[in-house]
Amino acid sequence: MQKYTENIIDMVKKKKLFADQGGPIIMAQIENEYTNVQLSYREAGKMHIKWAADKVIATYNGIPLVMCKQKDAPDSVISTCNGRECGDTFTDPNGPNKPSLWTENWTAQYRVFGDPPSQRSAEDISFSIAHFFAKNGTMNNYYMVW
Repeated sequence: MQKYTENIIDMVKKKKLFADQGGPIIMAQIENEYTNVQLSYREAGKMHIKWAADKVIATYNGIPLVMCKQKDAPDSVISTCNGRECGDTFTDPNGPNKPSLWTENWTAQYRVFGDPPSQRSAEDISFSIAHFFAKNGTMNNYYMVW
């Protein structure tokens, strides 16, 4: 993971794609929903989260770093929400000076073969976003639009 992450960051830096270099990348995510498996690794799971954040920050620290659904994210990382109703389910971004970010607003949901469609209406999505912002949300990102 370290070698892969360092290579990606180096390629992006060389192309000057990070926002602080004038590029379009405004933040980056390291680990995604690791909290779902973290407990099975006990103390090593906690250590992995800190290690991952520390390694990325040591490689590049010019833009904010996020971890989705990681309530115990290190101080240098913003924990973000994903789901359909982050206005109801997201408690906080794991620190008083961090923005409240919704990085995966599901317009639909993955399906197992035979499941009924789960497409959300535009009205439901709009209400959920308004509700999130009413509860101090600061950013919403759609996952997946197409």
